[in-house]
Amino acid sequence: MVEPAQARVIKRYANRKLYDTHESKYVTLDRIAELVRNGEEVKVLDNKSQKDMTKITLAQIIYEEQKSGHATAWSVQSLRGFIQQGREKLVSSLKEGPVGKLVGRAEELGAEVYSAADDRVRGVVESATERAKYLQGEVQRLQKRIEELEAKLRQGSSKSGPPDNVE
Repeated sequence: MVEPAQARVIKRYANRKLYDTHESKYVTLDRIAELVRNGEEVKVLDNKSQKDMTKITLAQIIYEEQKSGHATAWSVQSLRGFIQQGREKLVSSLKEGPVGKLVGRAEELGAEVYSAADDRVRGVVESATERAKYLQGEVQRLQKRIEELEAKLRQGSSKSGPPDNVE
């Protein structure tokens, strides 16, 4: 597997041709899909502007595979979910499908990382919940004290009568 710092650079020309700088030859979207499936880190750059076109190219691969019927058939509901729920839905769907098999050991390590992160998040949430309960109690205590003081003020002003009009 190629390290992210050594990603295979594919240049995309204005005529939509794709040139693999590693193999020094033109490639197709199918070839890029094959590289990605084999775990290669691929970076597609516009030859003129050097703008990163990787996301667009990968989306195009998915589109072309869906159009040709060679890809795993995702339902319209699934695709709608990807758009509505964003990246998380796509990632979980990929993990559950054939791509999940490619993850292997990295997923096991990821599970440990996710578990540690979950524990940290759980601790933060519990701490925030306790603090919120404490603050809520303080607000209620202060509210009760304000009501007591207002009641004393009302009692004091009713005993002394209305204030004199000073002009």
